[in-house]
Amino acid sequence: MTKRLMKKSLAVVLTAMIAVCMMITGAPVAEAESATNVGLAAHCLKAYRENWIYVWGGTTYGYVDCSGLIATYYGVGGNRFDMLSSCQAEGRSWGYVSNGVPNIHGLGLHSPGHVGVYVGSGMAADARDVGIDMCYQNVYSRPWVEWFMISGVSYPYQGWVLLDGESFYYEDGEYLVSTSRTLDGVTYTFDAGGASNIAPPSSAYLATDYSTAYSGGYNYNYNYYYDDDDDDDDDDDDDYYAEQSRLEQERLEREAEQARLAEEARKKAEEEAKRKAEEEARKKAEEEAKKKAEEEAKKKAEEEARKKAEEEKKKKAEEEAKRKAAEEKKRQEEEKKRQDNLVIAQYDYEDNDESKTVTAVQTRLYELGYLPKKATGYYGEETVNAVMAFQSKNQLDVTGIVTALTYRTLKADNAVPDFSLLNMGSVDDGASMPVTALQERLTDLKYYYDDVTGYYGDLTAAAVRQFQKNNKIEATGTADADTQLHIFSSKAKANPNADGVTYGDMNSLVLNMQKRLIELRYFSGVADDKFDDAVLEAVHAYQKSAGLKETDRLTAKQLEVLHSEQAVKSPDFDTLRYGFSGSDVAQLQSRLAALKYYDGKTSGTYSKAVVSAVESFQKDFKLEVTGVADKATQDAIQKEAQRESTHAGEQLILKTTTVGDNALAGVADVKTPEVVITDSEQGEFTRALMILAVVAAVSLLFAGVFVVILKSKKKTSKKSAK
Repeated sequence: MTKRLMKKSLAVVLTAMIAVCMMITGAPVAEAESATNVGLAAHCLKAYRENWIYVWGGTTYGYVDCSGLIATYYGVGGNRFDMLSSCQAEGRSWGYVSNGVPNIHGLGLHSPGHVGVYVGSGMAADARDVGIDMCYQNVYSRPWVEWFMISGVSYPYQGWVLLDGESFYYEDGEYLVSTSRTLDGVTYTFDAGGASNIAPPSSAYLATDYSTAYSGGYNYNYNYYYDDDDDDDDDDDDDYYAEQSRLEQERLEREAEQARLAEEARKKAEEEAKRKAEEEARKKAEEEAKKKAEEEAKKKAEEEARKKAEEEKKKKAEEEAKRKAAEEKKRQEEEKKRQDNLVIAQYDYEDNDESKTVTAVQTRLYELGYLPKKATGYYGEETVNAVMAFQSKNQLDVTGIVTALTYRTLKADNAVPDFSLLNMGSVDDGASMPVTALQERLTDLKYYYDDVTGYYGDLTAAAVRQFQKNNKIEATGTADADTQLHIFSSKAKANPNADGVTYGDMNSLVLNMQKRLIELRYFSGVADDKFDDAVLEAVHAYQKSAGLKETDRLTAKQLEVLHSEQAVKSPDFDTLRYGFSGSDVAQLQSRLAALKYYDGKTSGTYSKAVVSAVESFQKDFKLEVTGVADKATQDAIQKEAQRESTHAGEQLILKTTTVGDNALAGVADVKTPEVVITDSEQGEFTRALMILAVVAAVSLLFAGVFVVILKSKKKTSKKSAK
């Protein structure tokens, strides 16, 4: 009797535990029936060009995380949390990126905690992180570890494919690169990226579905779209390939036109060079004729001088005096030259406590743009090269030695500087580093707060523009020679709001300030490094709340307070609205989900979907429909969520108790679905309560079984005693 009862009790317990596991793990994710590697690559390129936003867990058109980017293409990838394992479980090919990535479009790329897609030609695309979003860069510029064939994606073995307007030919499973092939009587040449120089007939391409993510988003099982009208697809493909062929023809025609223009330019340059050579020959002939005429005149003058020998004798005294004067002048010039050639500094000189000559020379060369870094006090090869460049530009003997003449010229106000024009896109060329020197100098002057990259981008231009404003120079953001002369001068005016931010600034200080204003809920949206009108409005709101004067800047001290615990929160901090993020927003999403007003992810971000959910709730409960969760709305949502969860918990306990009673009564055909609560029936908050209720019910079952066993033993003991 006791063994049968224990078996029945164990069956009931196992049944309840299976129900709990099913509620916790959920249903498996479905896999796409058909998808192509080229279609996936086109999908990722589209996401990059449309600037899709990174949202953790996102699988909605335009809002994805790293695995969501892949999953939104017909739900491919298998297990979203470990796509590499899905590949390996299916026996698909994979390998290590360090050994090279195969020439196959649409391969998955994996590194710890992250996945991306190899789109071919050495490039990869991935949804990187919050604030970074979509990235498209060389596959070896990021530490990818493995490549793998993505679950659910078909990869071609032989034939033509079309991607991004370029034609590729697959042979033995990989597209050809840096080679030629004659196919159907036509010779095609493939470049290093695999692109063919000639487009094949449209009928030669393998069928490829180029459609991308379903714009309505995906649920946990994913929804796929298939077009059963094969005839329409063929017509669309033919039109598409015809259009690609036309575009390829136009490209070839443009290249031919460019070649023709280049040839015309070359001929024109040759004609110009010929004309200049003829002009120089003419001038040389004229100079020789002039020189010959001068020599003839000189000869006649000497003849006349001979004839006037007697007159010359009379003038001998005057000539002697003139000669002596000339000798004296020559002596003075030689003395001056000797003085000018006195060495002030040269290679291997080094300053000491008594002399700082090398430092003075290097400082002046730095100010004039010949040295990329500040004075070191040691006269090395870099200083020699800088001195030689200065001497060349200032019409001095190029020796690399600082003579007295070189030193005077170096110190003169009219010394010729060596600044090249720097503007957007300028970059260090390796041999010289003008952009790096400029960024370092602007860093010293507290105008530039970001990494010294050697690239003249928006941040550098903004720093130059701010310097120009403060130094009474036309604020263009371009570092011309005059601007650089001011920047590197010892008289350059440093940033009066050093380590602070001012309207119009563009740097990391502004980025961090925006992030903090978002935390304090004065500002909503995605933080960037631009101090524009929207940011100024948020700064004014903060200044007003903090009792500060409303200005277009925050000083270093005010920034320090802003980033501290002393910072004053927004008066509307507890009023949740679009763009806000935090744990309170996540809690609001969970409650709305429990009430079936919201079916999105619990991301902690107040998105448009949350706005719609709040508006629906407000409308149903006779509140002002604003989409903003003020205190009244939040209280109403909390109260209703608690009521719903209490009701659901009571129902679950009632069902669980019934199951337990049946089990104790010896019923063997207990049906588990009576206690299964699906995700669509309850929100995450309600689901957690139900799981606790089931665990409690299982505990009650154990207790009941234990009591029955004890009673049975007691009865047996009494019978034995009798």
